[in-house]
Amino acid sequence: MKNQPSQAIKKIKPQRSELNTLLEHFQNKQYDEAERLALTLTDKFKTHPFGWKVLGAVFNRTGRLSEGLIACQKSVELDPENAEAYYNIGVTLKELGRLEEAEENYRKTIELNPVYALAHFNLGNILKELDRLEEAEVSYKKVIMLKPDFADAYNNLGNTLQELSRLEESEENYKNAITLKPDFADAYNNLGITLKDLNRLQEAEEIYNKVIILKPEFVEALLNRGQLLFDRGEFEAALIDFDLCNTGSSRARSLSCLYALGRIADIYKRIESQKEVDGENLRIAAIASFIAEKEQKDTAHNFCKNPLEFIHFSNISTHLEDSNLFIDELIKELHNVKTTWEPYGRAAIKGFVTGKKFNLFASPSGKLAQLKVIIEDEIDIYYSKFKNESCSYIQKWPSKKNLFGWHVILKQQGNQKVHIHPSGWLSGVIYLKVVPSLGKDEGSIEFGLSGKRYSHVDSPKFTHQPNLGDIVFFPSSLHHRTIPFTSDTDRIIVSFDLTPEGKQYLSYGSN
Repeated sequence: MKNQPSQAIKKIKPQRSELNTLLEHFQNKQYDEAERLALTLTDKFKTHPFGWKVLGAVFNRTGRLSEGLIACQKSVELDPENAEAYYNIGVTLKELGRLEEAEENYRKTIELNPVYALAHFNLGNILKELDRLEEAEVSYKKVIMLKPDFADAYNNLGNTLQELSRLEESEENYKNAITLKPDFADAYNNLGITLKDLNRLQEAEEIYNKVIILKPEFVEALLNRGQLLFDRGEFEAALIDFDLCNTGSSRARSLSCLYALGRIADIYKRIESQKEVDGENLRIAAIASFIAEKEQKDTAHNFCKNPLEFIHFSNISTHLEDSNLFIDELIKELHNVKTTWEPYGRAAIKGFVTGKKFNLFASPSGKLAQLKVIIEDEIDIYYSKFKNESCSYIQKWPSKKNLFGWHVILKQQGNQKVHIHPSGWLSGVIYLKVVPSLGKDEGSIEFGLSGKRYSHVDSPKFTHQPNLGDIVFFPSSLHHRTIPFTSDTDRIIVSFDLTPEGKQYLSYGSN
């Protein structure tokens, strides 16, 4: 008999009116009042899941993700068959950057409710972010089957197919998204990118024009139209678009326009006026080094004025007794790492590359962990070698060794187009398999100051023919490429960027 009162309390449930009032405040974005009511409900009815579920959603909407996760997990504990509760946990984990755990909760949502379109959609987004593009495609197609009017699903499927280089299918899905939402600026912009990649330049320009009419401040569309105009030699028009963007990338492209127009004095003036905001803009650093060398006159940019002087060479054999055995075992480990053939938007031609979000050095084990230690030791040697230099590249050297690594296998006729690493600081490459030069520098790495948007026939270059185990370090602002090779063999490397703390890593292979 003593247990009866507590049993009776457990059976007490909130009135429908209490639940409706809470839900109404939440849906009307009255989060302070919704939080107050939800806390009251969870205190009064501790075993009822609704209050916890809404409380978790309130915390998420107001940026208190850790608290939100606890509340969402409590709602699942109280109602383990509730699909929406797992969905809410998935949303929270995604915001916290815990993608694999978010995936698990979206899959549990779908297990409990197979027709939950938003769960399939968010699962697709997670899979795409994890570079599991074929799986993402399946998820987005499931969304469209369940909800044929879901414009964002068509758009994201288009993005996925674009990254898979299936451009005609990508175009079709963007057009479907636009049909459903004629004011969908993102879909128009993405369609423009696809049409440009299909070399249908006039159609691409018309689409960009539509985007900018719909959304005049759409920076990405202005940047894309500007680049199309630049590629067509309409430098004055391109300059107008780039200047309207006013981003780190667009300011560098504006300098490229000025160079094409022969307005060298304006380049110096802009670099001077923007030196505070662009002091660590590696795209600006790259063109500043090019212009300074060509004109034999320094610019105001002080990141790394003479990047060719900061190339450093070493070899794995200086760190290990049996470097050949180490390399063989490392290559075997890398066989288990997923790669993509000629991934969209990357520098590699006729080669396999790891996914743009996959970091070899995030949590390495085995020989990869050993390689990370070798790289870190070599970074210390590199810094000691140049520590007395006055440029900001050295004087503002990253305090932590944040490494982002990837793996490239080039096949016969393979190469990497000229590029820089704008998200990095120091970049490096370790050669695990090399190809014969055949007296023509085949398979060499070539460094230079010219980029794909600005160049000069007399601009200095430096070519290095790598040996097995070579370690090559260089400033991330330095242009480089791989010279194609004709031998029927593989050229295998591990590359990395040392990245500044707090700087979002976008991926290498850009100008």
